[in-house]
Amino acid sequence: MIRARVAVTVAVLLSLAALALGVVAFTRTVRDHSDTPGRLVQTRMNNDYVGAPVSFPLDDFFVGPDRSGRVRAFYAYPPGYFGHQRGCKMIWDQTATIVSDRGLGSAGPGLFVDPCGGARFNRDGLLVAGPADRNLDEFLLSPAVDGFIVDTKTLYCGAPLPSPSETPESGDATPTPAPTATPGPEDRTCDRVSPNTKGS
Repeated sequence: MIRARVAVTVAVLLSLAALALGVVAFTRTVRDHSDTPGRLVQTRMNNDYVGAPVSFPLDDFFVGPDRSGRVRAFYAYPPGYFGHQRGCKMIWDQTATIVSDRGLGSAGPGLFVDPCGGARFNRDGLLVAGPADRNLDEFLLSPAVDGFIVDTKTLYCGAPLPSPSETPESGDATPTPAPTATPGPEDRTCDRVSPNTKGS
């Protein structure tokens, strides 16, 4: 009888210890409220994914394939907004189409839309219409055993837009597309507002 009580007590203590470790592990995965925002996020999406971009609202990004099929992670706020100050996140509109006012022809179906400023971006993160100072900002992806890991610790600025002299006229037969944003060590990193000021 005493052995059974000791065994039950030990089992309860081990269960409580396991629960405490689980709580600690979970709180470490939630975004850190330190001066350096970001973390590594497992997406469980791989190169075979062909659907619409998926939103990861806790970490402020979308993951989805661009037009060439390469999976990318775009920041959920419009370029230059660093969203936390203006509070207007991008949305993905699966049915949206538009004729580009930047000489890129028609875009869609499917566009990233800035509901506040009106800018529209295609699957490649390129600005196709509306006001923005560059293409979409993005995070680096790295392959993992079960999908991609997105590193939200460093935000890479989208490629700058061509100057007006480089933008093709609407009558040009062969418009030159804007450069794509390919993040890497040679690219500029973007500053972000610390998450503890989010919504201010």
